Amino acid sequence: MAARPHRKAGPRCAPPARDRARQRAPGDIAMGEPRDAPIAWPPSCYPAAIQDRYQLLECAPGPRALRELLPRYLRPGIRVLDIGCGIGSGACHIAASGAHRILAELPAGTVRGHIVERSLEDYLEATPPQVDLILWTYSFHDCLDAMRTQTHAPVCAAVAALLPPGGHLLLMDGVFAPGASAAEIERTYIYMEAIVGHCDRGRYFPPESIAGLFTGAGFTMIEQHDVPLVALAHYLGLPHARTALFVFVK
Repeated sequence: MAARPHRKAGPRCAPPARDRARQRAPGDIAMGEPRDAPIAWPPSCYPAAIQDRYQLLECAPGPRALRELLPRYLRPGIRVLDIGCGIGSGACHIAASGAHRILAELPAGTVRGHIVERSLEDYLEATPPQVDLILWTYSFHDCLDAMRTQTHAPVCAAVAALLPPGGHLLLMDGVFAPGASAAEIERTYIYMEAIVGHCDRGRYFPPESIAGLFTGAGFTMIEQHDVPLVALAHYLGLPHARTALFVFVK
């Protein structure tokens, strides 16, 4: 069946999307006025090859929340650095907005096999001196892992240097909420490996540590959202497996 063409959100559909994003976590930090009439891009507009391989994009809470959040920070002509672009969780929105999308993907051998040690400068070697928005989805820990560094502050400072004052960083990754047992953590990694095809064992940070790293680098956190890592998480016995979404402004 052919995918239905996308349609721009008008006054009837854009406000509910914004409201849902704001209501996701009652303790979220309020942000400024969102973009007018963001594009409502359905998951059916992902390329067929991506949909077939990563069916989680349609129903996973994290990508769904990202599709609601990201359009508010896009406008024609801005430069967006899509770090660890991978399966393209935000690619449709970036392309539809008229923004210039700059890809920065992690080499699979480096990330998974620890073949060589890389610096952030090597990782972002093709990146222009400055961008307007950085989208970092499901690869924050991979980047740190690939660089084999235990000192994360310089990495966050280097990311901050890519943005002008007022530039935004939108980061999304898997986390464990406080109270996760060792058994639940192990079940989560086993379940995720079956879904995505590789093992993420040991790579989820506590959400507060992510926030602390970037506020320590001079960012101000203006939004934080918390959604289940997978659909039906409670029924799967994974209530503490979460996806955290952060928006920081420099």
